[in-house]
Amino acid sequence: MSRFVPWALVALCFVLGVASRSISDTFTVFVPALQGDFAASRSAITLVYSFALLVGGTGAPIAGWIVDRFGLRTLTVVGIAAATLASAGASQATAVWHLYLCLGIVMGFGGASLSGVLSSTLLGRWFPANRLGVALAVAWSASGVGAIVLFPLAEHLIVTQGWRHTYVVFACASAALIPVLLVLPWRRIERGAIGLVPARASDRPGPTAGEAVRDWPFWALTFSFALTSIGIFSLVPQTMVYLLERGLDGGYAARALAVAGFLTPLGMIGFSWLADRGGRKIAALLAYASSIAGVGALALVRGPADDLWLWLYVVLFGGSMGSRGPMISTLATLRYRGAHFGRIYGLISVGMGLGGFLGAWLGGLLHDWTGGYAAVMVLSVFALALAAASLGSEAGARERLSR
Repeated sequence: MSRFVPWALVALCFVLGVASRSISDTFTVFVPALQGDFAASRSAITLVYSFALLVGGTGAPIAGWIVDRFGLRTLTVVGIAAATLASAGASQATAVWHLYLCLGIVMGFGGASLSGVLSSTLLGRWFPANRLGVALAVAWSASGVGAIVLFPLAEHLIVTQGWRHTYVVFACASAALIPVLLVLPWRRIERGAIGLVPARASDRPGPTAGEAVRDWPFWALTFSFALTSIGIFSLVPQTMVYLLERGLDGGYAARALAVAGFLTPLGMIGFSWLADRGGRKIAALLAYASSIAGVGALALVRGPADDLWLWLYVVLFGGSMGSRGPMISTLATLRYRGAHFGRIYGLISVGMGLGGFLGAWLGGLLHDWTGGYAAVMVLSVFALALAAASLGSEAGARERLSR
């Protein structure tokens, strides 16, 4: 049983991630239908997703407080209930602000509850340091793997049944998980693996949130989340348009970006495997170097004949795009595991939400100001380089502590 339970809990985190973050990410497929039905501008509709990213980060401290105060059962039920209400509410929306409320705020909080805070708090009780990174990476890969299934499903349902019916289907799928969560043996799950978690929280209370924010490691992890998100989201939303403006066929460009999305969960697991084998600093630096090299390759795509540079971007940027999230979560869990971990990790996750929101906004702003993409790519590279320095310092410190 001891071998089965940890990976069953990884599967649980994965499923809950699909039911929240993956459904939230399908919003991009809904944009044309929503824009037509509400007669709204593209920016007014896409701002909904920006709010989801923002709330997904800034809502994490609340999720952390819930899990520290009330436990894992409450956090999971609240999170999946939020995802259910968000989809159901969106299906009945009659104004754009209804979408902001349902898909931006409520769905964003559902994602905050069922992503990093949940997986780090739960899996940190069941996996030792040398196996935790891969376990977290599998849980984090839910958004990427889920998108492979849910994106075409959403597109099919929208075309055949309409966008409102599609959100009803998503709401029903999420709601079906609530009875399962209510009957799981959470007391046994919260006790964790024998010998890994103290029998009583008072035996290892760990640092408080106030103590954590006064030390550099907390800010190193927070800045890593924020700067990585700026580096990624300043560029990714504009990549498709960039390739089309360079003369690439739309279908070909979309397939290339789909491959990049497929490589993202593989990169999460691969880089985390390298980190777990004792190379946390080298894994972090290698991941950032791959992303920066990918931005350089994209800059060299000048026309339809530049296949080499396009596919280098796909492999390097796509394969490393999501790899830092599990690394940061692993380092945070190893340093702050204790009675106050949920709140501390929630505060660290604020950096991810703010970074995603600022990155998407700054990327669009720089493009509008300059009329091109050079400044956007410079911002991406600069943010990723700073993030590499920040995460590399904490990863190196963790390795020294482990010796």
